[in-house]
Amino acid sequence: MSASKEWMFCPLTGSLLTLDATSGVAKCPISGWQRKLEDLDGSVTVSKSNIQDYRRRFNLEPLVKEKKKEDEFLEQQGRTRATVDDDCPKCGNHGMEYYTRQLRSADEGQTIFYECPNCG
Repeated sequence: MSASKEWMFCPLTGSLLTLDATSGVAKCPISGWQRKLEDLDGSVTVSKSNIQDYRRRFNLEPLVKEKKKEDEFLEQQGRTRATVDDDCPKCGNHGMEYYTRQLRSADEGQTIFYECPNCG
């Protein structure tokens, strides 16, 4: 058998074969095409994943929060955000921080992002 992964897929439909150990076959759920599991003896499948794959698959939050790109930018620039005398609609904290970004074309205004220093 070749080193390719062809044995995992139905040659008629391209569907992933379903392994059934009780009947000893790998079967296509669409066409019904079958291959004996003993044909797969000696085959090795290796898969690799990283922490981001697991976080996406299981919807996990990281233990250490990643910095926002805006915060990294501000740290690099050595600047702080501007503030405005407004109350936070979530927690009522007085004083909101804001920053702007050019998200659309240059002939349109900048988008203003407000964040509360208390609740984020």
